[in-house]
Amino acid sequence: MHPRKARIETLRAMLAALERRHDRPPVPLGLGPLDAALPGGGLARGAVHAVLGGAAGGFAALIAGRIDGAGLWCVDAGARVGLYGPGLAALKLDPARLIVARCANRTDMLWAMEEGLRCPALAMVIGEPPGLVDLTASRRLQLAAEAGGGLGIVLGATRNGGSMPPNALESRWRIDAAPARAGWRWRVILEKCRNAAAGAQWMVEWDETTGHCIVVAAPGDRPVAAQVA
Repeated sequence: MHPRKARIETLRAMLAALERRHDRPPVPLGLGPLDAALPGGGLARGAVHAVLGGAAGGFAALIAGRIDGAGLWCVDAGARVGLYGPGLAALKLDPARLIVARCANRTDMLWAMEEGLRCPALAMVIGEPPGLVDLTASRRLQLAAEAGGGLGIVLGATRNGGSMPPNALESRWRIDAAPARAGWRWRVILEKCRNAAAGAQWMVEWDETTGHCIVVAAPGDRPVAAQVA
């Protein structure tokens, strides 16, 4: 194909992907200040997001609990700790909606995630591939999500303040545990988001009395009115 025609076809494909995305409403987190910081009031579908940090799994479960439909969660076959059903249920994620894929290595997990994202029957795909997700791997995942229309989460790709290499992921969050009198509390940072300002921070905790997540404060700020998830 002539180079000019190839560029035109590429642009057409990009425009088609953007049109498909506009037909898919974002996923609101149910936490007012967080949703207000995101384009359209929620996380984009047909896209892949990174959730990093020591409490990344819980935040990923919170997101997944806001999405209707079946999901795929890819885990390391050799991991000593598995998914905790009661914890998922507390975050409104019914374990019965999840397909768990036990992957032997990084290659298998990236393949499973890509195939899951291409499947329109799956509303979400979550996985923690070993090592860093680079530009090539993230582009493949992003293209698969655009084709299938679901929401993907790359979980815990870096820890302890590490950084990710350049990638094509839609947004990047860092979630770490914070001191709490009871239950648990997260320090949530939106490090990157396409078409939105980055760097916003919040404190989110699970309210044992209501069984919901609430925004209790932005770090360094006075407490704000509770926003229920």
